[in-house]
Amino acid sequence: MPTSAARAVTIAPLLLAACTTVPPEGQVRIERGIPEQAYALAPAAIARSTLHDDPHATIQLVRLSGPIAQHRHLHSEEIVYLVSGSGVLHLRDGDVELRAGDLAVIPRNTPHGFTPGGAEPAVVLSTFVPHFIDGDRVMEKE
Repeated sequence: MPTSAARAVTIAPLLLAACTTVPPEGQVRIERGIPEQAYALAPAAIARSTLHDDPHATIQLVRLSGPIAQHRHLHSEEIVYLVSGSGVLHLRDGDVELRAGDLAVIPRNTPHGFTPGGAEPAVVLSTFVPHFIDGDRVMEKE
């Protein structure tokens, strides 16, 4: 029967291989002209298009000319980047004004809503981590 030192030497290469395995290289996808893509969406108070969706994250392009009612996501954290325009992020503790270039990280199960401001619609990149699933958006009671 091998000694514990001999077993450690036998297992060491397997552990080292497992720890140094590099995942395969992925394919890069480029999205160009995000604001232009947003303005090309079908007319609606809230128009959206999914730019990326995999088990780890969903990225949606959203053009808002009307408000998004208070809601929460039970499954995903939402990361909102305001590409253009402005608006007000409504949170339980108060409202926060956002303008182009601002980023908000909204933890899962946190009530939030958004009202665009100004003459132009707000354009948002909304990232859900992990990915967005149907039924994850739960509307808040008024």
